[in-house]
Amino acid sequence: MKIIHLAKYYLPHLGGVEIHLKEINSLLVKMGHEVIVITEQHDLKLSETANCDGVIVMRIPHACSEKKIETWKYFLHLKDLFESADIIHVHDVFWWILPIYKLIKNKVFITFHGWETKFPVEISAKIQRLVYSNLAIGSIHVGSYIQKFYFDKPDYITYGAINPKRLTKSNLINESQEDQNELYGNKNEINIAFLGRLSRDNEVEKFIKLVKLFRAKEQRVNIVWVGEGELSEECANLGKVTGFVKNVSRYLVKKDLIFATSYLSILEAQITGNTVCAFYSNKLKKAYLEDFPGSKYMLIAENIESMNRKIIYLFGSPKFKKISELNAKDFAQKQTWKKVLNIYLKLWKKSKSYLK
Repeated sequence: MKIIHLAKYYLPHLGGVEIHLKEINSLLVKMGHEVIVITEQHDLKLSETANCDGVIVMRIPHACSEKKIETWKYFLHLKDLFESADIIHVHDVFWWILPIYKLIKNKVFITFHGWETKFPVEISAKIQRLVYSNLAIGSIHVGSYIQKFYFDKPDYITYGAINPKRLTKSNLINESQEDQNELYGNKNEINIAFLGRLSRDNEVEKFIKLVKLFRAKEQRVNIVWVGEGELSEECANLGKVTGFVKNVSRYLVKKDLIFATSYLSILEAQITGNTVCAFYSNKLKKAYLEDFPGSKYMLIAENIESMNRKIIYLFGSPKFKKISELNAKDFAQKQTWKKVLNIYLKLWKKSKSYLK
């Protein structure tokens, strides 16, 4: 089959959607399918066309991606390519294909990966998703929480997956002693890593306050912030900020706690045998976390005091902590990209092009 994916960002840009696509595309290429990704040219240094591990990546020129009319002209120019495809799968950016929708409507699918970070969810966002979902043959939600706060109902739900090969300790061998001390701390400290964007919608302000609370109680804390964002400077006052990194494994070793709020980051922490702490500040984020199948192995709280009590209890029960981490690791190991791909393949069977 010829499969076209559309997403705002793709590799080398790093993020949950990008990794999600990279992993299922890798499996599709191994199966012998022709895979094309159309995405934005987020960096002017990137070529407009490239081959990324067997996947053809076509980038909407930066000058076009900032303007709706220019973006639509770009897609009209590619209408023959879209007509030749068997499957067209849109990841959030459905408006891109509106000018050519009538030509391809019998083979269009959509995945909704997240939310607009505004709560309550605006009625316009709910209506827009409902329209796009109805225009598509079928849809996937990343998380069951979405259907609780939007009007559309998905055909399938996924929470993503984990590729253990992305998390290897092989790159730890040559760490200098100074680097090891900075990354891993020592036994007299609480060693923590945060994974994700350093932004307010990721509850980073609460994690900052929690670290300050530990230190106010004369508890030594060694924290590394694996990510970047609007709160990078404030985070740097408390520990090292790495920026986004391709391989996070070196930052997950020898940690007492992992701060994370997205499914991918949570799974990466769990598969390496770590306890995950996550905050929420509204009903949607609460559902996002608590509906996640691995939530039973996490510490989830709305405020600093509640999280602090849960951490004190956990550290006071080392046997319970160990069992919980082993169960979390077992759970995460079962979340494979092959299972996620099977959802896509089942969904695509609804297309007449797929059945040819």
